[in-house]
Amino acid sequence: MRRLVWNELTPKDRFLVRMIRPLSIAETGFVTQLYMPIIGVESFALYQLLVHEVQQVSGAAAESSHRTLMLATSLSLDRLLAARERLEAIGLLEVRRRENTQRDYFYEYVLKPPLTPGEFFADYVLSLMLLNKIENIRFQQLRQQYADPLASQLMQEYSTVENVTKDFHEVFQSLKPSELEVEKGSEREQFLSEMETAYPLAEMKSGFEAEVNHPLSVSSLRLYLPDNADAEKVLGGSSMELLYQLCHFYQLDSWGLGQELRDWTLYKQDRSLDADVLRKRLVQRYTDDKLYRNVPADLREEEDWGPGNLPPAGSEAFVRACRLLSPLTLLERVVGGRVSKVFLERAESLVFADGMQPEVVNALLFHTLASMQMELPKAYMETIRDSWKAKRIATVDEAVKQIVERAEQRVQVVDKTKRPKKESAPARRNGRAVLEDKLPASVEWQMSQENQASEAKKGQSIQDYPELQKRLAMLRNRQKGE
Repeated sequence: MRRLVWNELTPKDRFLVRMIRPLSIAETGFVTQLYMPIIGVESFALYQLLVHEVQQVSGAAAESSHRTLMLATSLSLDRLLAARERLEAIGLLEVRRRENTQRDYFYEYVLKPPLTPGEFFADYVLSLMLLNKIENIRFQQLRQQYADPLASQLMQEYSTVENVTKDFHEVFQSLKPSELEVEKGSEREQFLSEMETAYPLAEMKSGFEAEVNHPLSVSSLRLYLPDNADAEKVLGGSSMELLYQLCHFYQLDSWGLGQELRDWTLYKQDRSLDADVLRKRLVQRYTDDKLYRNVPADLREEEDWGPGNLPPAGSEAFVRACRLLSPLTLLERVVGGRVSKVFLERAESLVFADGMQPEVVNALLFHTLASMQMELPKAYMETIRDSWKAKRIATVDEAVKQIVERAEQRVQVVDKTKRPKKESAPARRNGRAVLEDKLPASVEWQMSQENQASEAKKGQSIQDYPELQKRLAMLRNRQKGE
């Protein structure tokens, strides 16, 4: 499915740039020599531009719009977004999207320092990516440039080490407790409080440790593959994309996924991964409670929703849950524990068989549970799924808009049923009046029940029962002789 960039980012969206800590000249060189061959010139230029947007002395944040970035870099919106995402993936940028009550977006870009050469080359994935880009000669030159043979020789010749560094209190013995006391209500306390309010400091961290956030370690997964698996086919292309999706859906890490990939029956005769067999295996492993998972606490504890209490559509808790949780984790929170195989298969099919975005699947699950008394009827979900896919719904905001519009339509239908009907002239055919038979009593009863349910709970109508609609249409056609 083609990506709609304007649904994710617009030129008028504003952003603010922060830095974790100041960058040294050496670290700028690390980005140039080690990262640029991997991320490309456009991402490198964007990183340098964002770095110089921040005041180097104080680290104070700078504000601008994405239109300014597009003009400064001569990049279209889609290329700018792609360049930004490469920085995110490589660990040089963290993106936070903030919202106000009017649902306007404000982006916060947090710049991160690069890995040191030792950390970079120790990372198997980054090291191989760099080697594939610059080939052997340049790779050897960089290893030689950042090598430290003297330190290695010192460790070999003088192997016994003792830390003789002085402690703080060993040196500042004359420091008295009274020097560090600030009396409550004193002039000094008021002065310090005024300084905190008037001059808030930049949020930089001297002890920040750079890292790359790639939850799947390719080098680790290679160790788990059986002899009848081809690592190049299993850990590359669309197969690797599937593994990432499965890890997000089931909340697996490299070790947990590796335990599943050990099974030799997962692979085809050409030694590639059989995606359908792996999906079925994970469903069964979860059902049998044999799947090793690493579920993080993504949502704040104070968010009050769970079994029997779903967040309203479009609320902050609703949007946050859709964006942060995997569909399986969301269902587990809804039911208060492990979910049934039926619930699991419904959510799993939407992601992997229908190709819907996880946040859109979460919105669909929330909407169905709220509308169908905490159940997930297949026909109802497929109707909404087909409608959303036809409208190319790709984000939770677009899904919420559809839910709200659908609710408004249902309210209008309920209002029409409450209005007194005017006497209408009988239908005519060839100039003669045609008498229309009444609907069967069972159908009239069902419609009355539907109207009562609509009054008790706004938003419910006969439009939410596709099977009943189909049956009514058949009865009307039969009465008209069609």
